[in-house]
Amino acid sequence: MAGFKKIKIKHIFILPTVLILFAFGIFPAVASLLLSFTNFSLAKVGEGFSFVGLTNYLRLFSDARFILSMRNTFIYVILGVGFQYIVGMFLAMLIYEETKINKFYRVVFLIPIMLTPVAIGYTWRMMLHGTYGPINHLLSIINLPGIPWLSSTIVAPLTIMLVDFWQWTPFMILALLAGRMSISPEYYEAAGVDGASKAQVFAYITFPILLPVSLTVILIRAIEVAKIVDIIYVLTGGGPGVSTESITLYGYISGVKQFNLGYASSIAYTILVAIMVFGFIFLRLKERFK
Repeated sequence: MAGFKKIKIKHIFILPTVLILFAFGIFPAVASLLLSFTNFSLAKVGEGFSFVGLTNYLRLFSDARFILSMRNTFIYVILGVGFQYIVGMFLAMLIYEETKINKFYRVVFLIPIMLTPVAIGYTWRMMLHGTYGPINHLLSIINLPGIPWLSSTIVAPLTIMLVDFWQWTPFMILALLAGRMSISPEYYEAAGVDGASKAQVFAYITFPILLPVSLTVILIRAIEVAKIVDIIYVLTGGGPGVSTESITLYGYISGVKQFNLGYASSIAYTILVAIMVFGFIFLRLKERFK
């Protein structure tokens, strides 16, 4: 009887968390899944809605804007995260030694991570303004033409990756630095006795040992970049045209601005499935290097 009372008390204390999780997590997820199989639209809420099966999901394959936003997101993930990893690894190796200047850099690298993406977006938008921005002004001082950072269909996607690179490369640096500091110095002492060069030490000791950490941070950043929306929305709004629009931003526009919640829900679940498949592949790959 006493044990039964303890279980009941435990469940009572857990209940508020379960209710909050259900209200803000499970219920919206299930509701949006059901909506993805309907033609529900807030613009036609008076007309009701009906079950349309897989129509919304099949429509995605013929939606040129959806395909373009998927392509943009894929580019952000592959090029953006790849460049962040390469530079992050390089800088992590540079600041590994315990010196005062390296300790200073480790603290400074935390600053971009602590800032909110929206604040970063507005700051960079002012700095990269084609006419009044200080960066183009500095280019004009040294007789170089201004760059259409946010108004060119070619340059604007690179600008998005540049801003994301500025904020999140420090995450790569600190994570890889932590991994490097966990490696036993005995490996490097043995390599020094054998006369291995720095390149050989990195290729045959540091990089292989850091591979599980590398895959983890790449997966974390890839998932985050696949959902990128705030920086794009503030910097370009998805423009010029839809040249910088990510799949998440397209889902937001479809649901919030165009009121097509059924179609927007299908976009959201397509993103979810794509991320789950990508994550599963990466986790299986990580298991091979344990």
